[in-house]
Amino acid sequence: MKRLVFAAAVLAGGLALSQALFTILVYVSNIKLYAELSALKAAGYLVIPNDRIIQYLDQLLPAFYGALFFTVTAGAGLSLAGFFAAWIKKRIFAKSRFFNALLAAAWLSAAAACNLDGWSLAVTLVFLLIPAAVFAATLNLMPSARQGDGYIRAAHVIVVVAAAIGWLPCLQPDVFLDIRDRVLLSNPAGRAVNEFYYAHTLYPAEIIKPPQARLINACRLENSGSNKLARRLSKKLIEFDYLPVSNYAGGGITLRAGPSGLEFAARNKVIFKTDLDAFFSHPGKTLKTFSQKADNNRFLRRFAFAGLITAFPLGLYIFLHAGLCIMLWFIKSIPARSATASIICLGLAAAFLTPFYGNPENPANIESIKASLESNDWYDQRSALKAIVRRNSGLLDFDLSRELSESPYVPVRYWLARALGESGNPADVETLKNMTEDRSPNVACMAYAGLGRCGDKRIAEFILGRIREIDHWYVQQYAYKAMRKLGWKQQLRYMNGNLLP
Repeated sequence: MKRLVFAAAVLAGGLALSQALFTILVYVSNIKLYAELSALKAAGYLVIPNDRIIQYLDQLLPAFYGALFFTVTAGAGLSLAGFFAAWIKKRIFAKSRFFNALLAAAWLSAAAACNLDGWSLAVTLVFLLIPAAVFAATLNLMPSARQGDGYIRAAHVIVVVAAAIGWLPCLQPDVFLDIRDRVLLSNPAGRAVNEFYYAHTLYPAEIIKPPQARLINACRLENSGSNKLARRLSKKLIEFDYLPVSNYAGGGITLRAGPSGLEFAARNKVIFKTDLDAFFSHPGKTLKTFSQKADNNRFLRRFAFAGLITAFPLGLYIFLHAGLCIMLWFIKSIPARSATASIICLGLAAAFLTPFYGNPENPANIESIKASLESNDWYDQRSALKAIVRRNSGLLDFDLSRELSESPYVPVRYWLARALGESGNPADVETLKNMTEDRSPNVACMAYAGLGRCGDKRIAEFILGRIREIDHWYVQQYAYKAMRKLGWKQQLRYMNGNLLP
């Protein structure tokens, strides 16, 4: 029995260590964000997230929930790397010094890669500790090889390869939206996972976002020389949501302006230098360059994404296989039990992939779009609305009943909001306003995004009147972006010609 569950046990230990380490990282990030937002709010700016979210930033539970994202992606990848390295060493290269040196080089290289864009002790420790701990645990817990192990490994390889091959044709730009619509939002358990994801993933996202990807950035102006230059710099920075404050000393972004030019500093280190004329001529380009140079978590971001599409499904298979082996206790033969569990996992993978090979994704023409919109099948309606978005068709050509906005199916309401936002029809604005109050954050986000494309600057005032009461961080983010797209921007206040704190 130990042969069937030891991999899951070791992986569980690695994930537990990952969760502990990443909880600390997210908690520290939340505390820094709390200080930054507090300074911005004291300076009179509109802050996102708003007070409904800020009050939780100094608590441990949101950090724990947020860390789950890193645990099942980067943590799973590091844990599996440690596991397979130990397995190969013990089963194939038990006495090879060269392989030991190769492993040590790979381990240290991964840790070094975390710091290519800037030193980060916390992330370095994550990449050092997790694979090392799993590696040691695997060597100690791995049972001795026995007859029949070859069949068990072969079954694992067949299932993983077959699932990967079956998944490849489904890969396309909207693959994550399709998983959400077809798998998660089609059942109560999936909807709970979806809601949890959107409620908590912006906490860890703050760690791996470069400045340009953040909604707002606090920055300090130093040595600006004159109030006139300070005001000019401030107005230009605000256009790009770099919000100047004078009472924030949290180690964030600092701009030092003077006769010799403009310096951008982050983490108490000068990142980028330019002259004032270049900045005022091309502020967007200058800030983009700074953001790229200040992005010190590029490697972690990419590693987490790689873990999401590889380590997460593989880890899920390992845990599912171990659970099935425990449930199949009545099969006495270990190889037979493992093979049976593998076959069941393959069947579950096929069931997961079946919806992606089922109904045609897009109606072929306008007539079929109209027919699908009138269908009683929510998936047909969703496909028709998605086709409208992709074709960029004017919705005036279609008889879209307002009943679709009250559909019990989230994917239908989501794609309706996207379609209405692309329509350019002023009559759809009222529907989008109503949909901003949708109980699903996915729908509300798309409704705000649609309002941002309507071109009516008066809508910005409507959003501004509601944004402080929105209790969902994702929805707040989309509402803020909609206001900015409509021309609204933050305002810097002065008193007697001096920059207010």
